[in-house]
Amino acid sequence: MKILINVFAILIFISSLVAGKMYWNHQLDKQFETKPTRVSAAETEKDMQTETKNLPESIVKKLETAKKTGNPVKLVIVGSAPEQDIKTWGTLLKEKVENTYGKDLINVELYEYKQMNTLQFVKTKTYEEITKAKPDILLFEPFLLNDNGVVGINNTVDNLDIIMKHIKSENKDLVTIFQPSAPVYQAQNYPNDVKALETFAKENGYEFVNHWSAWPDYKQEDILKYLSDENGQPNEEGEKVWFKFLSEYFTNS
Repeated sequence: MKILINVFAILIFISSLVAGKMYWNHQLDKQFETKPTRVSAAETEKDMQTETKNLPESIVKKLETAKKTGNPVKLVIVGSAPEQDIKTWGTLLKEKVENTYGKDLINVELYEYKQMNTLQFVKTKTYEEITKAKPDILLFEPFLLNDNGVVGINNTVDNLDIIMKHIKSENKDLVTIFQPSAPVYQAQNYPNDVKALETFAKENGYEFVNHWSAWPDYKQEDILKYLSDENGQPNEEGEKVWFKFLSEYFTNS
């Protein structure tokens, strides 16, 4: 009988040790559990300051207002569509901007037109599509290469003036960013058209960005690696070069 009591006591002792070890292991596990990380308002603000580093103040203010009010900013991208079926800089930029800022802060609409020039854009009143979209920010590649040698730069500028008056009629606070079409190998007069577009933009209070700085020199054969057989149109690699420049501008990445 005494032996049974001793055995029973030993079993109780062992059970207590096991239970105690299990309890403390559980407590340790709880200590090392990964807790959800809360992003503070200050951290969010810091991220936005980093992402908008290269943007003009007018756009930064629009984004800050959108964040406070919950009403997203609308970015409308307008440009030439390539003849080839490839992913364009506009498509890539739309994805990048929406993924970076979120659709609750900025919505992006993309309008690409094949074989369009500014004269056709005015005559057919295609600009009404952009007017109806009511952009807060407009990134506009105004078919500059298609105009070259066909419309003439003086007429291009006049057409742009007409187009912008219509688009701005729906939003007096519109921020417009002009940019040239893709570079052309050993172009002659075309680079002067780019300078004229820049002058027009600056004289009328528009922003201007020139992605040509991201490409190889248009006078050198290296640029041919980024251009398609269609004159003045980028290939898939060229679209990526163009996109990367604009991605840096809009998202600092």
